[in-house]
Amino acid sequence: MAEDIREVVRKKYARAITVRSGCCGEGPAGCCSGDNLGRTAGVITRDLYRPEEVEGLPPDVVEASFGCGNPTALAELHPGETVLDLGSGAGLDVLLSARRVGPHGKAYGLDMTDEMLAEARSNAARAGLGNVEFLKGHIEDIPLPGDTVDVIISNCVINLSADKDRVLREAYRVLKPGGRFAVSDIVLTRPLPLKVQQDLMAWAGCVAGALTEEEYRDKLAAAGFTGIGVEITRTFDLTDPLAESVLPNLSESERRELSGAVVSAFIRARKPARRLRPDIDFRVRPAESEDCQSIETLLSSCGLPSAGVREDPDKFLVADDSGVAGVIGMEQDGTSALLRSLAVRPDRRRSGIAAALVDRMLETARKAGVTQVYLITGTAEKYMERWGFAKIDRGLIPARLLHKSALDGSCRCGICMKLDL
Repeated sequence: MAEDIREVVRKKYARAITVRSGCCGEGPAGCCSGDNLGRTAGVITRDLYRPEEVEGLPPDVVEASFGCGNPTALAELHPGETVLDLGSGAGLDVLLSARRVGPHGKAYGLDMTDEMLAEARSNAARAGLGNVEFLKGHIEDIPLPGDTVDVIISNCVINLSADKDRVLREAYRVLKPGGRFAVSDIVLTRPLPLKVQQDLMAWAGCVAGALTEEEYRDKLAAAGFTGIGVEITRTFDLTDPLAESVLPNLSESERRELSGAVVSAFIRARKPARRLRPDIDFRVRPAESEDCQSIETLLSSCGLPSAGVREDPDKFLVADDSGVAGVIGMEQDGTSALLRSLAVRPDRRRSGIAAALVDRMLETARKAGVTQVYLITGTAEKYMERWGFAKIDRGLIPARLLHKSALDGSCRCGICMKLDL
C-alpha cells in the first residue's frame, strides 16, 4: 500500500511539472492536460507568497509550487544556518531559504521525482544561488548524516507519506541538537470518511493522508521532539467548485458536511539541545590575533559588523572548542561599556555557549570598574532580559561611548538596552 501511494504521488507530480513547463507557460500547473493536480493548486496553494518575497526569482518558479503554506515566512532562518526542505519540488522554498541563510549558509532540497529535481536545479541556476543543493531520495530515508541540519522545512509534503512516523524519526535524526522543525502541512480538525482515506487520488491532492492535530502532536513527541506547536493558517472551503477535484469521489452534500475539516497549519517543534559544559566541552578565553580571521568570518556569517576586530582583538572573548565556536566583544569608556558582537556558530547554538560568553564578559566588565553596560540588538532583546538588561531610548547611551566604538555609524537601528552592574 505504501509503495502504491508513493508511486501515485510521484506520477502525479511528475505529470504536473511536465505539463506546466511543456505547454502552459502561464497559470496553474496542469492547465492544459485536465490533470486535477493543477486545479487542486487553485484550492490549496493560492496567494501564499507576497510579491516582494519572490522578487528576483525566475517568474515561473512560484507557478510550479504545489504547497499549502509558506514555511520560509514563518520559520526563523538565520545567516549561516543549514536548511533542509523535505519534498522540495521545483525549489521555491529552497531558493527563498538560501537567500535568508546567506552565502555562509546552505539550503538542501530533497525530492524523489526526477522531473521536479531537473526543474529545481534549473531554477537555482537561473537565480544565481551557489549555496543550494538538490538531493534525490525519499523523506522516509533522508540521504544526509545525523546532526547536520539546523532547520527542517516542508510545504504540504509530509501528509503525502504513508509512513509519517519514519519521516519524523528521520527528521529528528538529521537535525542538530537544538535544531528546529518548521513545516507547513495539511491538518484535519476531525477524521475523514474511510472512503476518502482509501482514495489514492486524494493522497496526491494532499488530503486523505493528513493527520489530525492531536495525531501530529503525538507522532512528533514519539519521535523525540519537544516544544510542539500547531498553528492553523488557513481553513479550506470544500464547497468551492474547485474542491471537487481535491475530493473527486465525494458528492456536493458530503463536501458540505466536511467543510472546515481540512486546514493548512504551521507545525513547530525542536530537537532538544545538548548542553555543553564550560571548561570541559569548551573554554572561554581572551581572543588572540590568530583568532581574528575566524571571528570576522563568524560575525559576517551572522550578519554582524566586524569592525575593530583586527585592530583590538583584546576587546573580545571567544569560546574555544578546538576552534572559535562563539565570540563576544566589549567597548569601554570609563565606567560605561557597550556589549557587542555576540555570535555563536550555528552548530553550537542553544548549547550554553552564548550564556557563558555573556557571563564572562559581564564579570570582566565588573573587574574593569564598569557600572553601566549598554547594547544595541536587532534579535536578542528577550534573550538579554535574563541578565536584567532593559530597553532604553538611544539618546540615553553616552554619545562619547558610541563615538569611541568601532561600531560608530553602523548602529543606527536596533533596540537599545542597559544593565546597571
